[in-house]
Amino acid sequence: MSQPLAASLAARLALPSVIPAAVLDLPPHKGRESRHLVLKAPCDSHRIEILDLPEVRHPLAAPDAAPYRIFRAVPRGMPPASGWPVLYLLDGNAAFDFLSAADLAQVPGLVLIGIGQDTRGQFERLSRARDLTFPKPGQVGLIPDAGYGDRPSGGAPEFLPLLTGVLREHSEDGIRIDATRRTLWGHSLGGLFVLNVMLRAPESFARYAAISPSLWWNPERFTPVLEAALSMPMPETALPLYMGVGSREQRTGSDGPPPDGPPEAFMALVSRLAETGRFDLMTQIYEGAMHIASLPSSLPATLSLAAA
Repeated sequence: MSQPLAASLAARLALPSVIPAAVLDLPPHKGRESRHLVLKAPCDSHRIEILDLPEVRHPLAAPDAAPYRIFRAVPRGMPPASGWPVLYLLDGNAAFDFLSAADLAQVPGLVLIGIGQDTRGQFERLSRARDLTFPKPGQVGLIPDAGYGDRPSGGAPEFLPLLTGVLREHSEDGIRIDATRRTLWGHSLGGLFVLNVMLRAPESFARYAAISPSLWWNPERFTPVLEAALSMPMPETALPLYMGVGSREQRTGSDGPPPDGPPEAFMALVSRLAETGRFDLMTQIYEGAMHIASLPSSLPATLSLAAA
């Protein structure tokens, strides 16, 4: 049986379905270097740390691949007996670039973990192409992806055990964590990765947040995974899932003016998931947001979901 509506996170959080996009200092078209102002500003609610992990490597990583870097925001207070809830943020360099001390002050009892790389950019595109994409059937190793700048892709099956294994161990080392309240967030390719993890291995995290998922990326790989998961027996409780998207999103390099409305593929997936009753589903449209703007626009609701 699915979770009763009265007990659902969706009902408790009561998120508005449409919100204005965050006020942004938008990066240039091809990204920018991270400033990470949250690391430099005073923060009364959390201590913020960086852990470099050169010894942790993706099995398919190139010899010169950027090492993993963990960003941690840890509450300053005493943890509850059950431990702190924790939010894992993929593309951690970018996520922590958009976070502020004011954001953290709204969730003083939430641990935030950014899974990033030792790089100056907001995004490390070779690493995300490798880590966040699932291979086509029969694929061995990484192959260049013509839809993503010929970057080697398909390493998500090897990345997921790292994320829930050694990267989690380092991320949570010395912190009392409530293992029943881990949330995974991702944007763009990270949003597609979140959906894949939720469908393929839902026990990996307790809650999921998929923002502007790249549903254009080889949909013939995602659709069978979706249908296989939805054919499984109904879970005892509905899985909390937050999905958000901008109203003016289009792929980088697309011709023509931005659309005036959310992507059709996103709305169709929301409808498909909602009709199953398997998910405690929360959705938002960020009015006026282009693709990069959906990242910071998603943070307030995601923080509320993870802290609830």
